[in-house]
This record gives sequence, structure tokens and C-alpha cells, in this order.
Amino acid sequence: MEIVQQALIFDTLPGRPSSHCATMTETADGSILAAWYSGTREGERDVAIMAARCEQSHWSTPTVLHDTLGLSDGNPLLCTLPDGTVVLWFVTIQGRGWSSARPYWRRSHDGGHTWTSPERFSDRDGLMFRCRPLRLSSGRLVLPAYDEITWEGLPLLSDDDGATWREAGRMIAPGPSGCIQPAILELDDGQLLAYLRTGHEADCIWESRSADGGETWSPCTATNLPNPNAGIDLIRLVDGRLLLAYNPVPEGRYRLAVAISDDAGATWDTTDLENEPGSEFSYPTLLQARSGQCHLLYTYRRKCIKHVVISPG
Repeated sequence: MEIVQQALIFDTLPGRPSSHCATMTETADGSILAAWYSGTREGERDVAIMAARCEQSHWSTPTVLHDTLGLSDGNPLLCTLPDGTVVLWFVTIQGRGWSSARPYWRRSHDGGHTWTSPERFSDRDGLMFRCRPLRLSSGRLVLPAYDEITWEGLPLLSDDDGATWREAGRMIAPGPSGCIQPAILELDDGQLLAYLRTGHEADCIWESRSADGGETWSPCTATNLPNPNAGIDLIRLVDGRLLLAYNPVPEGRYRLAVAISDDAGATWDTTDLENEPGSEFSYPTLLQARSGQCHLLYTYRRKCIKHVVISPG
């Protein structure tokens, strides 16, 4: 791997000192559209969904994409469907904490420049998003959602190109810790592999597998990859290798790395991007663009979002 470029999307946002949980998608015209949430701090009622666009390596000035008056918005997720429609999923906290979050979605038919009005996505409060949907070789879409109340992976499936979605089997970890925020990919044999963020009492990434297109999932088992109860992302490159972004430590979010595997995750070659005790670098999100280059966004010191371009080699 080679780090081609790295820069902050923005330095500061007036009146919004805290930024977190980025997502991105490549639109039909080849630009990279990113979103995240910003406000006083996580969960405060002034937190809104922000967005910016990267064209020819230049990021536009961030603007407000969605703001629910008097309530806290969070965990945006962007995806471009096969017909070019860009979908934004997000949640709005109704009471106290993420367990009261209510899921919504909006759609754009012009690459993210204008959007439909927000609609309720599911009647299940506590249904949350983190990693983007995966299109299987069968054509099915798998949305790696999770249940914040039970702390279980709860993937959603669509067999009509994202028009409708239904809940699949849950990803359940043994013991009280739970696992959330699955990142899902498809292996050569058609099996689906999910890596999940650890629960409160564990210290590693967990995995679950599906042999039936995401309908059911094996009980979660521990991997040998450290995780400090923090978000991860995992994608499969066009050449078949796996690319992982995570905090490779059992405690703290001060170290952030990318790792590549050419043996379906049996071994990993890791490269540090950040390593500064006392700071936070977290919630990475990955995308391989049509150009072949890989884009990485992550929370930088809880103040802004950093963008890294990687040539996978």
C-alpha cells in the first residue's frame, strides 16, 4: 500500500466544535460525497448531518445536509444505487441516548445536490447504521444495520435494488458484551464475512459468517485483531484482497491503522496512520473508487474529518 494523499476536509466548523462518524459514496459523475455529524458534542440537540464533496482532490465547504430542529441527528450512511440514486440513511435521537434513535432515509436523483424529504425508514427504534451496503454476486443488497438496544448485528436485505428492505437473522455474540456495527463482504466461495465492533467487556474484533446470502448468521466468534470498542470498516478490493481500517489496540482510540490481507483474512499486513496517546482517531470508513484508488475517512481528534487516499498496489 502507498499513501498518496492525506488532508483534513475542513479545519473548524463555526459553532460546531465536535465532528464524528463519517460516511462517503462515489456518485455517478465520479465525485466523492461525504457526510458526518457535527455539533457541540455527541448526542446534543444541536448536532446535525453535514456534507461536503470532493472533486479533483478538492473538498467543497461543508454544508448542512439535514438538521432536525431541537433533536440530535447522527450516524449518517451514504450509498449510490445501481441507477445512480444516492441514498442517505441517518437516525434522530428521540429521548436520551442512541437506544431511542429513530431511523430515517432521504434520496437524491442528481448525485446528492438535491434531496427528497426525510421518511421513516423502519418502525424499529434503536435500528442504527454504520457501514455501507454490499451488493452480492446474486444482485441482492445487504445493509449492515444493527440494534442499539440489544447490541446485536441486524442486517437488512433488499432484492429489488433498494426499493424495499427486510430484516435478516441477527449476529449474536456470546456473553453480555454484544457486537455491533458489522462490516460485510463476499468471499470467493459466496460466503459472507462480517467483522463487528467489540462489546463493552471484550477487546477484539468479532466475526460472523453467512452461507445463505445473509439470511442467517453464525454466532459471533473472537478474532485475534484488537479492538477498543470502536468502529471499524472492511472492504474487498477489486483484485480480491481485503482491506481493513481499525484501531489495533485493546484500549483507547489513539492508534489508527489500515491492514491488507491476500488470504481472506487469515493474516494481515498493517500500516499505522496515526499513533498519539491521549488523542482520538476513530470510526474509519473505506471506499474503493472506480479509478482503483481507495479513500479513507475518519474522525480526527473529534474536531474534524480526515481524508486519506491509498493506492492499494
